Amino acid sequence: MRKKSNEVAMTAINKHPERHEIEELLPWHATGTLSRRDADRVEQALAGDRELARRYELVRQELAETSRLNETLGAPSAHAMEKLFAAINAEEPRVPRRGRRPISRTRLLGSPRDSAREKPSLTK
Repeated sequence: MRKKSNEVAMTAINKHPERHEIEELLPWHATGTLSRRDADRVEQALAGDRELARRYELVRQELAETSRLNETLGAPSAHAMEKLFAAINAEEPRVPRRGRRPISRTRLLGSPRDSAREKPSLTK
């Protein structure tokens, strides 16, 4: 039965690429991180598509469960944090990489001196 459901969903996605795009936005809509424009598009699609609304409810349930699970894990111990900072402080300082020279317009386009030389041609 699950296989049939997935086939129906894939057929719907292939027939309606915009619906697929909206479905990909559901997790961000659930967390409230979409732009106003995208959030309005998702809301409009949810209002007119019961299957999409059902999928959105599943996304919300998964988000709630993930949040609940993460909260049960708790914060790292003070000892773990001290150990991490000690390891960071014990590392050898890195030598900063030499900065790259900015590309000047002259270097990019070639100087008048360069134009006196023959430049390779791409066509023969």
